[in-house]
Amino acid sequence: MAQLLDLRKKPKKENITKEQQIKIVRKETDTTPPLSGPTAPQISWTAPSFYFNPQKKYLSLVVIALAAAGIGMLVWNRDTLTAIFMLLSSLVLILYSNKKPEVSKINIDHRGIEVGETLYTYKDLKSFWIHYDPGNLKELSIESRKWYMPYVKVSIEDKNPLVIRSLLVNFLPEKEHEHSLVDIIARKIGL
Repeated sequence: MAQLLDLRKKPKKENITKEQQIKIVRKETDTTPPLSGPTAPQISWTAPSFYFNPQKKYLSLVVIALAAAGIGMLVWNRDTLTAIFMLLSSLVLILYSNKKPEVSKINIDHRGIEVGETLYTYKDLKSFWIHYDPGNLKELSIESRKWYMPYVKVSIEDKNPLVIRSLLVNFLPEKEHEHSLVDIIARKIGL
């Protein structure tokens, strides 16, 4: 028969001081890791500020089409406002396509997510999602509580997404973020 444990019997008391009892109680109840200090969980890496695609064959086609449409509207329809808008859009696309991404330091810790010089605290964030497609897209998407702010997308680079997820899930809910139409088009044309 299995050995029974009688909880009614009190164990024999040992001569333990109150200070030792307090230490024992603290050790038993303090199982959570500290959220600040040198042992706080933290992940850091560097990544470009935006996706950069040096092959811009579709972008050149879009720029040429916008410029040709602007000139065509100016010559045949005499619609100067639309023509100026199309020519300026092609100019903005040319300028934006030549912009090189800056390398930012990303740091995730108990305070929030720091991208470069900007700190997104957890109280200002609604949710996160990790888009991970091996060989293609590897990014962390953060949704802000501010209705006017778009998703913040951060490249994961060579970091393990499971490690990032295991840290963020302690502070934020995980909710799938859909890619917007603008994001999809920008990736296709090389922006």
